[in-house]
Amino acid sequence: MKFVWALVSLVIAGIALVLFRPDLAPYLSDYALALPFAQILSMRFWIGAVLLFGAVILAVFALVRYKLLNMGRIAGSLAGVLLIASMLQFGLLLERGVAKPHQLAPDRGVAMASAGNSDITVLTYNTLGGKTTAEQISQLVETNGVDVVVLPETAHKRGREVAELLASQGLNFQQFDTHTSQYDPEFRSTVLLVSVALGEYEQSDDAPAGSAAVVARPVSGEGPEFIGVHPIAPVPALMEQWRSQTRAVYEQCGKSNFIMAGDFNSTIDHQMAHGFSCGDGARDAGSGAVGTWPATMPAGLSAPIDRVLHDGHSYRGTDAAIVKVGESDHRGLLVRLTPTK
Repeated sequence: MKFVWALVSLVIAGIALVLFRPDLAPYLSDYALALPFAQILSMRFWIGAVLLFGAVILAVFALVRYKLLNMGRIAGSLAGVLLIASMLQFGLLLERGVAKPHQLAPDRGVAMASAGNSDITVLTYNTLGGKTTAEQISQLVETNGVDVVVLPETAHKRGREVAELLASQGLNFQQFDTHTSQYDPEFRSTVLLVSVALGEYEQSDDAPAGSAAVVARPVSGEGPEFIGVHPIAPVPALMEQWRSQTRAVYEQCGKSNFIMAGDFNSTIDHQMAHGFSCGDGARDAGSGAVGTWPATMPAGLSAPIDRVLHDGHSYRGTDAAIVKVGESDHRGLLVRLTPTK
């Protein structure tokens, strides 16, 4: 019986390691990108809570067995393993950042009249086909001094509505999108808006394959490349497609001077499991563990799958905010990126 308990303890410890840092060992990364770990990894708070609950139950069980039968030491040891695993989960959340401001500080970055301090403010918002409206998006842009907008699950015409509303306020944006047919589902369309204050941009064909992605690069060659992404969700029937699309997205981390935003349908853990390193604007600013989906759950309990990434050298996130407007099932993420030079 002791052998069985020892084997169970070893298995649970292994699972706890996969759920903590799957990138620490190459063979663990494969599990992190497969059912059910790919889905579970997105919800770190719940992982920590379940592990803590298990530790308490086992500790009580071990204590009762010890009092009645002078046994229970293995159960007690397993409770300790679960407790440590739980604390590691919560510690990782704190390290990534749990600050939840709802608005950015006043914008001193790029403006129509001047370059300011060259900060670039990015908004990504999955609008769920317009459930968060063009008016609500344009208000967020105006209020927070946004320079770049990424709108997954948003049709071309809705992106145009946002651009027109902003133009009426004297804020002119260039529009790029995935050229999705009006007859296709809106979740296949991603819109990217870039302020003319950043210079003239043109659409590039160098987009991550199959991930509802759009890329815009500066015509002059000076300035960051902007990438809007939306890989498919990790539903059980489409796991291979999800792995392929998220890998294609995170391969962009090898570029220099880029800013990539959108609904990644994955977290930093999946990124590391794929073996890629990117700068994370929300994490830089102390909000990397704050969730954006589903919006029906408190932000601290949901998954941080809407992200703003950069090359880790050209910019650093200095301010971030999680926002909720409209009826989308996502929250929006605002990140202000400051040049490092």
